[in-house]
This record gives sequence, structure tokens and C-alpha cells, in this order.
Amino acid sequence: MYMSSTRLEGRHVLVVEDEIFIAYDIAYSIEEAGGVVEGPVASLSRARVLLADSDCAIDGAILDMNLLDGRAESLVLELHERDIPLVVNTAEPLPLSFQSQLPDVPVFSKPTMPEMLTAALHEQMTR
Repeated sequence: MYMSSTRLEGRHVLVVEDEIFIAYDIAYSIEEAGGVVEGPVASLSRARVLLADSDCAIDGAILDMNLLDGRAESLVLELHERDIPLVVNTAEPLPLSFQSQLPDVPVFSKPTMPEMLTAALHEQMTR
């Protein structure tokens, strides 16, 4: 998939992923698209620290659901409530009840090409 090098120009994207190689692949894809990576972080607690930092303006997020310190449903809901576009990349299917709460959030099953995640986030940001 071809990605314009300016699709995320200047956008700050939070990467929440506990598998280090996947996290860095996603971060590289964001940078290739002109974005600024916040993180990557591997836990809910670290993600919340970044979200609370007034110097860190998050424009979007790509995250895994299973992190070092628990499942990320609450973080996904928090991002959604704050109108922060997001994309989920997870190894396990989400519970149907959770999916039905957020039908507009794209969910990808690992393994997923990082460029696909970045493109999906761009689509979410331009809605």
C-alpha cells in the first residue's frame, strides 16, 4: 500500500503496544507519513501519563488491546469520549458487546501491515 509522506503531517499519534517490534514498526510508519510519535508505550498507566501531560497534544492513537498491565477497553472508551481518532490492532477478537459500543472504531487483527493502520487512522482523522 502506498502512503503519501504527508498524510499525518504534524499530527501527534499515541502508540500503545506491548510488543516492541510491532510498536517500532507502527512508529516508523507514522513517521513516514509525516506524523509525530508519542510513545510508544506498553502499558495503560504510561498511556494515561502521556494523555494527562498538557505538553503532549494527542491527535490520534493506534493501540493494542492486551497490554502489560491489563486490557485497554477503558482507554479506548476514554479516547473515544475525548473525540481522539483511534485504530485498534489486536491479536484477539473484541467482545461483541464492546464492538457494538464503538462501531466506528476500526479493529485490525494481528498481524497487520503498519501502513494499513496508519492509513486507517488518517481516514478516521479526516471524517
